[in-house]
Amino acid sequence: MNNKLAAPVQALRWRIAIMAAALLAGLAGCARMMPASGAPPAVVEQLLVRERQPAFGGTAFGNAGLYERVVAQAQVALDPAHPANRGIVDAGAAASADGKVRYKADVVILRPRDSARASGTWVVEVANRGRKLMLEIVNGGSLQADRADEAGTGWLMRQGHTLLWVGWQGDIPADPTGKTVGMVLPIAMQGGQPITGTAFEEIVFDAPGPRGTLPLSYPAASLDPSLGELSVRARPEAAPTLIGAAQWRYKDANAIEFERPAGFDAGAIYQFRYTARDPRPMGLGMASLRDVVSHLKTGLPDASGQPSPLADLKPRATVAIGISQSGRFLRDWVWQGFNAGPGGQRVFDGMVATIAGSRKTYTNVRWAQPGRYSRQHEDHFFYGDQFPFSYATTTDPLSGRQGGLLARCAADRTCPKVFQLDSGLEYWQGRAALVVTDGAGRDIALPGDVRVYLMSSTQHVTARNATSPICETPINPAQQQPVYRALLTRMIEWARDGKAPPDSRHPTVRDGTLVPATAAAMRFPDLSPLGMTLPAPNLLTVNDDSVVPARPDAMRAYTVLVPKTDADGNDLAGIRLPDVAVPLATYTGWNRRKAGFAPGQLCGLDGSYLPFSATATEAAAKRDPRLPIAERYPSREAYLAKVKSAVQRLQAEGLMLDEDATRWMDNAARDGRIAVLP
Repeated sequence: MNNKLAAPVQALRWRIAIMAAALLAGLAGCARMMPASGAPPAVVEQLLVRERQPAFGGTAFGNAGLYERVVAQAQVALDPAHPANRGIVDAGAAASADGKVRYKADVVILRPRDSARASGTWVVEVANRGRKLMLEIVNGGSLQADRADEAGTGWLMRQGHTLLWVGWQGDIPADPTGKTVGMVLPIAMQGGQPITGTAFEEIVFDAPGPRGTLPLSYPAASLDPSLGELSVRARPEAAPTLIGAAQWRYKDANAIEFERPAGFDAGAIYQFRYTARDPRPMGLGMASLRDVVSHLKTGLPDASGQPSPLADLKPRATVAIGISQSGRFLRDWVWQGFNAGPGGQRVFDGMVATIAGSRKTYTNVRWAQPGRYSRQHEDHFFYGDQFPFSYATTTDPLSGRQGGLLARCAADRTCPKVFQLDSGLEYWQGRAALVVTDGAGRDIALPGDVRVYLMSSTQHVTARNATSPICETPINPAQQQPVYRALLTRMIEWARDGKAPPDSRHPTVRDGTLVPATAAAMRFPDLSPLGMTLPAPNLLTVNDDSVVPARPDAMRAYTVLVPKTDADGNDLAGIRLPDVAVPLATYTGWNRRKAGFAPGQLCGLDGSYLPFSATATEAAAKRDPRLPIAERYPSREAYLAKVKSAVQRLQAEGLMLDEDATRWMDNAARDGRIAVLP
């Protein structure tokens, strides 16, 4: 195209996009979000489609028919001076000569081949470390879409939904195959010179050995060991022990190697502070989700004239889902105001943040490490866990600050409808109680367009293995998939059709189901003869993030509460699937580290599983205080009748789909644990 014509044509395309957005959001919304010049915050200069082929080996999914996979990469030019972008840290320092910041983001789409069979709903998953987790967590399939056997239940496809992933994590490399989704980010510079500053790393090996290698998130500015400091501590609250310069060295600018000192077990925490260079503006990942999804929703060609692969599939509703890391990202993303699109419209109509707890992310800051997240034993000294915690606007009882995750979008009327769905583990490791309390142990009212749910007595994700090499007890296999499918259905009905969802289902202080983490308060049974001992939860203080590493203030601690249990040790409140409502075991959202691995500390993302004794004789021999299976249920028929009743109750409440009800009953009838019953 003639250069004299290119700019006016590009501007015309954006004016068309903005006019379309205005019809959706109202002219007042456009006036609030667009500067006087009418320039957009970002332009998709090119959406390069690399691959378009049948998905899942050409499998047809009911009325939705065949699906195809589109693998693409978006190149975006962002204006760092635009009001919508001024909060992106270091964006201006990474600008090109024309003042724009350019980044590339991978895009993967799974869409019905026949647009007439599509549901009208786009489900956009925020990738977890570049992975497409909802294909596994929601669908029960694999992370990819190549073969028929990777579709799992095929549920998402059978609904006719369009599925979309956009790269956002700046330290995940771009992947032209579409197996993962990443980004290409520029380097921030200052006056044409490299930026340097203090960065911080942490690693827990959880494996014995005489030596260790610690990768660096950013290259070292100098290989002079006097500019680095390596230390080790047994637990986060312990004083660090410095490791002398003779015991460590730079392997290269991207890693250090060191001798692991005597006196520390495999769960020891190694921390390294050093002078780094070349920060990347990781906050562009937040803009990426906004910019690419907003562009695709218009159905318009990119600035180079290439047509959109979704031009025939404009959505009636767009729902975001984030699982674990990406659930934390969505909480952070909406808090920082990124659900406002280029014309003042909402990017997402609905948002499902799952297994995120009260945390946000370490993303839109200098020297960001988006993969970090606090647990009781790990990552206590990184940004991402500070007020505000709740969607409601509250006053922090410790700092006196006021805020809420939806405060900014409420001001410009771009808030999505919100579900937050947590497991029991998030209350212990992720302080999920702070989502529904004020930080001082009092209940708060949630906004009307927010629902919070607990998947009772489950761990972070359903166990893939029976045991862990570092945990004391077997891993929690309690199921979660039926809840994900039911609640994603309810969110789509809410966002697309206006149908009200089920009420929130979580423990509260008011009804006595959200309590301090003591055996007496929880009413947790004494299972110490069986090797299960109650731990302490991951606590939280006000941190000073102006220093590196962050400095916790032990005198200003938040009140962290956990779910109360029944006599079997299973959570009382929340969504109790039949695993928990008609139990054959104790399921907890926590586990403890075993000897040799920082014993007694919470064990990563794993919960515990302790089956009931089969008979009274077995229970007496083990000193098991719980009622044995043979005395709990008089027969298999009686057990299955109770399961059926629990299933039907969940169906009536909109918390289990019919197909999952049938699947659950079939599996219950084959459960080997009821073999003891007549």
